[in-house]
Amino acid sequence: MTKTVPGLMPDLAAWQQWADRRRRGVEAVRRAKGRFRPVAEPRAWLWLPRNAATTLVVIDKGTPSCRVAIVEPLRHLDLARTAVLAPRDLDIDPLEGLGGAWEARPYDGPADLPATIGSVLTLGAYLHWSEGAVRWAQARDVTVHLVQHGLLTPWSPPAPAGAHVLAWCDSDAEYWTRGRPDVTAQVVGSQMLWAASHEGRPRITTDRPVMLGQLHGTELTRRETLTTYLHACAQGEMLYRPHPNEKDAVSRTLHAVMRRRGVEFASTSTALTELTQPVVSIFSTGTLEAAIRGLPAWVTATDPPPWVRDFWRRYGLAEWGGEPTPPWPTLDEEPAATLARVIRGA
Repeated sequence: MTKTVPGLMPDLAAWQQWADRRRRGVEAVRRAKGRFRPVAEPRAWLWLPRNAATTLVVIDKGTPSCRVAIVEPLRHLDLARTAVLAPRDLDIDPLEGLGGAWEARPYDGPADLPATIGSVLTLGAYLHWSEGAVRWAQARDVTVHLVQHGLLTPWSPPAPAGAHVLAWCDSDAEYWTRGRPDVTAQVVGSQMLWAASHEGRPRITTDRPVMLGQLHGTELTRRETLTTYLHACAQGEMLYRPHPNEKDAVSRTLHAVMRRRGVEFASTSTALTELTQPVVSIFSTGTLEAAIRGLPAWVTATDPPPWVRDFWRRYGLAEWGGEPTPPWPTLDEEPAATLARVIRGA
């Protein structure tokens, strides 16, 4: 019997219910350990240009993938008419190096947004500051552009109602809009992968692959990922590189189990973008980045569920043991520039 491959959840409300259930479980563990503390009310800045703002860019997070997806387009937008909303504790300065002039104001909520805004660019309405801005935009028939910042699994947050998604590729555009007649999408490409394609081809220093860890992920159970890592690494064929988020107690315990079973760990002192050896993962974006940089790259999993195989197919990822993953075609135009052109034409 053929198993149905799931797509994105039907709407943001369904995803939020799923996320809330997971969050309650995490908080219960924290309370049991006596580590739960009340979360302080978040605060944000609203940077307004000297002229009337027509575009609002909401930067909820400063992680590398988010930064390259939503901060880079600022270089190509009309800064004289672009407002920026970001939390005060953001670990980056979103306006650093830009030539525009803004007035920074404390942001208390959507009522502070200028009525002249006709387009909102966001990473997704599942994020705190974007949620309010998107609701404000929906009530005023303001265009909401959602910029994709990672590869898509069935557990990725879906687009808010009425959004226009700026996707990485044709298969992603179809994935975003499947079963969602209220959502539209067009392909602009991935700024992250475009940047990787311009880093220069590295010299491979060893044929021994490194397995990119994903024990922290929610898409697969820890048992599933651990089984794959033991199978791939316990015989010494691959080194295991932990993900930076594998710092929780369960991950550390599993690391100890892996070491006892003979798994050798790779150093994490070298950035992922500076690796000079073959790369393997279950479904990490790092596999595509490595292939684009010119490194041999594969995926593997022990008894992968149907959605994993669908993921491999959609992104053209090659399984371990065969020819490596081919790099994505190089785009003529920088995706951040393409995205900004879409926003300017809105």
